Amino acid sequence: MKVGIFTFPNSASYGATLQMYALCYAVGALGHEVEAINYYSSFMKKENHCRAGQSSAFAHAMKRTARRILHASLYARSSAFEKKNIPLYPRNFFSGRNMLPTVGLRYDAVICGSDQVWNPNITGGDLSYFLDFCSDSTRRISYAPSFGLDTLPEDFVAGAKRELTKFSSLSVREAQGQAIIADMIGREVPIVLDPTLLLEASQWQALEDTGFSVGEEFVLYYTVKSSPRLFAKCRSFAQQQGLKMIVVGGQWANRNQSKDSVVRYAVDISPATWLWLIHHARYVVTNSFHGTAFSVIFEKDFYLELSSLTNSRLNNIVSALALRDRVVPLEENITPVPANFSIMSERLAALRKASLNYLKDALSEDAIHG
Repeated sequence: MKVGIFTFPNSASYGATLQMYALCYAVGALGHEVEAINYYSSFMKKENHCRAGQSSAFAHAMKRTARRILHASLYARSSAFEKKNIPLYPRNFFSGRNMLPTVGLRYDAVICGSDQVWNPNITGGDLSYFLDFCSDSTRRISYAPSFGLDTLPEDFVAGAKRELTKFSSLSVREAQGQAIIADMIGREVPIVLDPTLLLEASQWQALEDTGFSVGEEFVLYYTVKSSPRLFAKCRSFAQQQGLKMIVVGGQWANRNQSKDSVVRYAVDISPATWLWLIHHARYVVTNSFHGTAFSVIFEKDFYLELSSLTNSRLNNIVSALALRDRVVPLEENITPVPANFSIMSERLAALRKASLNYLKDALSEDAIHG
């Protein structure tokens, strides 16, 4: 069967890139021919989802241009990783919705997800992410998408509700989305694992590339939300353990060695190098879902900050995998308590099996023609 994956290509986000790779890998391992549909909506191309707080469209455009210039190597490395490791169609992305119906005819089934593909603040309310371009002969499936919001705009709900009723198989990645779908169309749907958790550590290790010289043991610091408090905790912890603190991110000025003898910056690294750093870290400190997910995959001692801004999937994963002890209370410092991964391994194996069974059943010939 020929299967299209509809998600977020052309992203400089490690999580977005690696979840796309993982879903393609999992579908291919089930014996299907798979491609990631290389669609990049005009709303996202202009990074309008990052515009919040900008005083004007001009200010946003200037900031976007500056970011693209300052982090050109990050965008180039992310794109190179996708082109090397992910079957993209077409090879060069397109942004016109009018092309999608023709592209959709290539596939027996199209899967939307994972990531926040159903978040109208990110997609601009583009119903392409609900597969509205698919013909009646193409099977519509969702795998672990997220709305990313507690409440949805009224003008968005009507279209989303209409398209959701056309899905043959529906799943989400968190309880929040489960409740939204139940409210919208009265349908109970399963929660499945983020695609990155469908693969074993050895399968991820095959993609790694050093790309960043460390030379000694280190604590890896990776966040998606700025947290000066967590940064200070991590630095103190690294110093106490006699380790370097490697910070993923930073600006061009951080490329050279920091004056801080403890801290080094890994600026604009590729997804393959990001994987290597998590795999080889002595400890990981994060507030990121995918920072947590890959710490779980590689069984790293990790420490997680949760806050009132944390989305529900982080709470879901630490509860589902019995990892609440990895959460650092906001007012406490990090203490080196080794993680017990025995219960986690058993639970992850069961959730992985259930998630793969959902995907297998959704793509089965019986499900399509029955």
